[in-house]
Amino acid sequence: MSAFQGLLKKDFAISKLWFLFWLIFISVFLIIPLAIESYFHAPLSFLPVAVILLLVFNTFLLPCMLLSMLRLEGKTQLWLYNPQSSKALILSKIAVSFVYQLIAQLYLTAVGLVIYQFYKNQIHIEASDLFAGAIIFNIGLLLVGLYVSCWAVFYWTIYHSLGKFPAVKNWRWLVILFLFFLYNLISTFLAKIEILRDVIFKWKIPVLAGPNFNHKEGDNWEIFLNMTDLPVLGLLLYIILACGLFLISCWLLDRKVEV
Repeated sequence: MSAFQGLLKKDFAISKLWFLFWLIFISVFLIIPLAIESYFHAPLSFLPVAVILLLVFNTFLLPCMLLSMLRLEGKTQLWLYNPQSSKALILSKIAVSFVYQLIAQLYLTAVGLVIYQFYKNQIHIEASDLFAGAIIFNIGLLLVGLYVSCWAVFYWTIYHSLGKFPAVKNWRWLVILFLFFLYNLISTFLAKIEILRDVIFKWKIPVLAGPNFNHKEGDNWEIFLNMTDLPVLGLLLYIILACGLFLISCWLLDRKVEV
């Protein structure tokens, strides 16, 4: 077994109970709208919406699991004596959290497809569009989860790095908030520059996104999947930014962040 495989095994072991709790939670949560539909004899009134909301909310599972594992490791200070590089330590936790989010999304997607099979006579949508939309939607959620996770690790390492300085130790949250608002201020300002906006949106690829629901007579639903243009350069910039945040976090962790 390689050293990185050992890290993966250890991270799976310390986080599996939290993931099991999450699966139980979303399963119980889905029972509530199902019970309401059964009580009021109103199929497709609440359950499909609950599945979509859980899928969107599930995006934050990846960064939350990642932060929980970092917090647990921080209590033991194990990485201070671990011969593995900071990149391996963080990548292992990202990989484990990614697998957990993927499993949860597949579970919720399977629930949605089962609903479609039971009520496909009442749901008017092309099967090919449904499967294509589900795949693209899930990929998008995973990418968003990875991007948010890079920001989460960045803020986490910044926060604990500032703990070394007594002058700002008690004001670290203010520094994090300042960085958050500063980034959003700069990105908003750059987005208003017409030349930059034109360059970023010069090359675009069409993707399925944004379903529209239309309730018809007899408890029937008609679903349309809109097409949207995804800017290639914009996506590339987000990837570069995420990689930069990851490398900065690794550099800070290499300086032996004490939590």
